[in-house]
Amino acid sequence: MSSSLTIIGAGLAGSEAAWQAAEAGVSVVLYEMRPQRPTPVHKTGNCAELVCSNSMGSNQDSSAPFLLKQELRNLDSLVIRSGDKNSVPAGKALAVDRDLFSEEITRTLEQHPNITLKHEEVTEIPMEGPVIIATGPLTSPVFSEKLSQLLGQDYLYFYDALSPIIDAQSIDTDKTFFASRYGKGDADYLNCGMSRDQYEKFIDELLKAEKVSLKEFEKPIYFEGCMPIEVLADRGPQTLAFGPM
Repeated sequence: MSSSLTIIGAGLAGSEAAWQAAEAGVSVVLYEMRPQRPTPVHKTGNCAELVCSNSMGSNQDSSAPFLLKQELRNLDSLVIRSGDKNSVPAGKALAVDRDLFSEEITRTLEQHPNITLKHEEVTEIPMEGPVIIATGPLTSPVFSEKLSQLLGQDYLYFYDALSPIIDAQSIDTDKTFFASRYGKGDADYLNCGMSRDQYEKFIDELLKAEKVSLKEFEKPIYFEGCMPIEVLADRGPQTLAFGPM
């Protein structure tokens, strides 16, 4: 039996697991297929690269997300430590500079004496020693097939919403304003106001917009905490007004 812990996938979960195990004195081999094998959304080969929102949720005292982050801080979480160090203004939320955040986590893992970071794709599930599989929704097709066989499922699926990113210089600041979120914290959020007519036109165009067609085997089972905007809009014209907008 192997004397080391094998972790496949160096996202948030895999990176944190590697750090905690290594700090406890365990020898860790951490596999990350990027940049040798890229994914459709990642841009670098860094560990814990964020490809969706750069927010880690509320950092307001006594809120549930804050208490969870405090517990992680008490446990010397590498992810939260890097998040705190590389935070950016976001009112009462903990948001991070995604590049500095992932770069620091990668550097810390690479320098740990108990961690061996290997940038190569794993195509077979190791049968010896303890193994943590933390490949996430962007698992390679080959490894997805191995997971399906192991779990006895014909296929795996994952639906989530991707946060769009735009260039700040493209925004007409004469038509926007900064304000806090929900009236809490600093004015760190850029707001783009709409009239009723503009809002209704936006909803109409959003619902008519071209969408990616689902494959025959795909089922639209969404994560309610992070849904595509067009799915929310389809639930009613006022849904976005009382939600993300």
